[in-house]
Amino acid sequence: MPLLRPGTQVSIRPAALRRLSFSPPENASLLVAVHPAALKSPRSPHTQLVGFVYGELAWAGAMGEGLLDVLSEDGGDPRQLLAEAVGTGARLWDVVWPGELVPGGGPLSTIYQGERPWVVVGETALGDILAAPLNEGGNPKWYTPLLAREEVLMEGSSKDAQLELAHLWSFPGSMAAVGTVLSGARPRIKQALKEYF
Repeated sequence: MPLLRPGTQVSIRPAALRRLSFSPPENASLLVAVHPAALKSPRSPHTQLVGFVYGELAWAGAMGEGLLDVLSEDGGDPRQLLAEAVGTGARLWDVVWPGELVPGGGPLSTIYQGERPWVVVGETALGDILAAPLNEGGNPKWYTPLLAREEVLMEGSSKDAQLELAHLWSFPGSMAAVGTVLSGARPRIKQALKEYF
């Protein structure tokens, strides 16, 4: 289970950092922003990181604690600042296709593998998008709201999927949209974002 509490300041180990397609800015201060309920999960070392540059939210990424080194345990709780960034921005509800988070090789702990669509759920202070991945719709939980195939309009085919709110990543604001979450689903998903973040 994850052990690092929200607010723990960390660095990503160099071997893992080199493999990330969307790494944090070099001058970012990285803090754990995992949901407190995740600290009770017995089967996953997954955590959520956020990066701040001059006090502004600049990056987000989700990965296993085994890829991190602890720098300090007194960084304050960044979840409130993350919550303020979720549900905002001109790109809200776009669907994007960022490609592999870890290209060319074996997996890194709990980082989403393979290519998949992601739904934009917010925006960083630098104008990058915050997005959560769409996963198979088989076992939704309170933090993985279900989107029916008819609620997502995108290039190619779509299917019922769950939105994995615990795996938030930031991507360049210039990334092209390949679809959108339709308006009928937005209030329900926005409520789920509010409850989780």
